[in-house]
Amino acid sequence: MKALICYNPYSGKQKVGKNLEYIKGRLKTKYNQIDVYTTTGVGSLTEHLKKVANSYDFILVSGGDGTFNETITGLIQGGSKTKLGYIPGGTCNDVGTMLGLPKNIKKAMKLMLEETSVGMDICKADEKYFAYVFGVGKFIDISYVTPSRLKRKFGRMAYFYYGIKEFVQDINMHVKINTNITEVEGDYYVVLGLNSNHVAGFKIFRKKKIKLNDGHFDLTLIQKKGVSWPRLFRFMIFGDLALKYGISTITTSSVTLQFNEPIACNTDGEFAFKKSNCHIEILKEAINIVVPSKTKKKLF
Repeated sequence: MKALICYNPYSGKQKVGKNLEYIKGRLKTKYNQIDVYTTTGVGSLTEHLKKVANSYDFILVSGGDGTFNETITGLIQGGSKTKLGYIPGGTCNDVGTMLGLPKNIKKAMKLMLEETSVGMDICKADEKYFAYVFGVGKFIDISYVTPSRLKRKFGRMAYFYYGIKEFVQDINMHVKINTNITEVEGDYYVVLGLNSNHVAGFKIFRKKKIKLNDGHFDLTLIQKKGVSWPRLFRFMIFGDLALKYGISTITTSSVTLQFNEPIACNTDGEFAFKKSNCHIEILKEAINIVVPSKTKKKLF
């Protein structure tokens, strides 16, 4: 039985590196070979997992949402469904919060050794995979234009500071939206593809309980009409209670988006690509991840 530990030493307040011997000791109670991989830069984890994931029985990863995105990309591109354990280590970490995963090392290791894995849906926007959010429009670049040093020092407040800078910037985004159930077209301020109830540190209220293995995601559309930014913040704070006055949501398994011009698109808080069209689909139960029993009952 083999296990692999992967971690990003520059993500948030990194605890795994400081507790590496303890983690290895705990894993040795179940696995007879423990290997360690430290990320060396953007994309390094994805490339490593593509090559080696199938040779392990368990992979333990720690880092922020970007690290998790690299992990799922490497697993899927490598054709691996090796059991995955994840210890959140980023600034806001929407994935870890959504899944109820502990940041405390002792609690995390107890979970990894005692709980079983569940199949979790992953989305794909053209050739980019994402776990919880696709975004295009106003403010969607905040997570990656905000300097890492400010995120580490001020946490979520750093996002608010850089968000203020975008208030004065206009956006002209005309979008044709074709899903497997409907077609709409209009001028939009923000388009969000959500397979989550957490975005940018906010918990998004949903009238219908979300399930992370049902083969569907929600496409939330915020119209460009008058002063548009209050609608976005209303949605971030009130979720589905704000689905009126120019805010709508479509639940779908796939969608094609056509823009009036090439526009920057974001997946899991990172720049994905700049295009005039893209196709988003859901890959049902594409990964196997360890989650608490409470989360399993609630979200799966």
